Amino acid sequence: MSSYRTGPFHAAPKIILCGLFALILLGCSQDKNNHGTADGADQPASPYLVVFAGDQDEQDSDFVMIMDVDPSSETRGTPVSSLAIGHKASMPHHMEYVAPPKGEAIFMNAHHHELSMLVDVSDPQNIAIEKMFKPPAPLRFPHDYTRTPEGNRLVGFLRSEGDSPDPSEATSPGNHGGIAEYNNDGELLRTASAAVAGSQKAIRPYAFALLPEKDRLVVTSAPMMERSWADVVQIYKYSDLSLLHTIELPVGRLKNGKAIEGSQAAGFGPRILDDGSVFLNSYGCAFYHLSNIASDKPELKMVHALKTKESESKNTIRGACGIPLRINQYWVQPVGHMNAVVVFDITNPGAPEQVFKLRTPKAFRPHWLAKDPLSNRLILGAELGGEQGFFMLRFDENTGALGFDPAFRGRDDSGLFAKNRKGYISLRNQDWPHGQTGDAWGHAALFIDN
Repeated sequence: MSSYRTGPFHAAPKIILCGLFALILLGCSQDKNNHGTADGADQPASPYLVVFAGDQDEQDSDFVMIMDVDPSSETRGTPVSSLAIGHKASMPHHMEYVAPPKGEAIFMNAHHHELSMLVDVSDPQNIAIEKMFKPPAPLRFPHDYTRTPEGNRLVGFLRSEGDSPDPSEATSPGNHGGIAEYNNDGELLRTASAAVAGSQKAIRPYAFALLPEKDRLVVTSAPMMERSWADVVQIYKYSDLSLLHTIELPVGRLKNGKAIEGSQAAGFGPRILDDGSVFLNSYGCAFYHLSNIASDKPELKMVHALKTKESESKNTIRGACGIPLRINQYWVQPVGHMNAVVVFDITNPGAPEQVFKLRTPKAFRPHWLAKDPLSNRLILGAELGGEQGFFMLRFDENTGALGFDPAFRGRDDSGLFAKNRKGYISLRNQDWPHGQTGDAWGHAALFIDN
């Protein structure tokens, strides 16, 4: 069976799904305070989930679909509508991390084809693709999208034309990436290169934290299919996109001072704290606090690291700490190689405290998180295994506890689960409204409350 890697170091390889014996009775482990989870069943909730889905066997077009996720609906967990994009094997990847206001299209990324798409989901019964566009030369391979207060979108590009400064990089083109800003209609406004003279590795702009009141833009660097990249965070002057600082990520260390080699690999999700500083993780599961961002001497501190197993393949980075959520004082972190979602209290960002860990099945590698704006629900997507479905979670904002949403109970007849699994939403054995194209897989999803 085909599946897909949608994190750093993918080359669309096959994966092997774990057998049933590895998946029985895998639940959540609680922190030492034995916090419970609130199911939030009496809360209002967004009724829909938008997913950019890949055709599993790559014989048919990939598609955008809307899923019914109303917890009170008798058809929850099934598609409401779907629309083929007209491209096969496109590697559906990231979309915006938060749904834009009603009436604005969502920016999405078909990574293999280097396509950005503007998708109108304002009518969940009638999805419309407003626009598809390629990168502005010489930039290549768009990845992340962040909405500005004015409604523009910042886009990170992992590469540009030309060779990487690292001669060991076999991927071509492999030169430094860059950033661009588009208006809400997908019209290009401006671009900037991430290149730094003398850098021995290419800088690959990945994710953003925009601080317009400080006229600063924080950008991390991470790969997708590339084999070489710089482990740095950059700070730009937002008004003119001039590059001000490029700061190397220090290696992560445990509380006893032991260095975790490789933990600094690939800066990932920068999130803005209430005081205007930025907290971020690396894919290798080190955590950092960036302060004094508007000064001439911004300060980046390594504040925590997870002791994770070495990756199972030389083609992936250890840890696999993916797309985080910051919910009040909590940092909710998917950790692929732990098969877990870990919650930290970052009231003191210089000393994060782990308060909860939710374990997922061993064939499901947590990576993507998005929050329902109307409830305490989170949608959890996977990479490196498990992309055939999503988990619906409930988050207790008082304690930081997580649990699988009992309103959903799906199964995967491929052997991923031995029985119906609480909280699971499957992309297998579904009737797609646009046509019976077989099983699908998905990486990213967003709640919409239309």
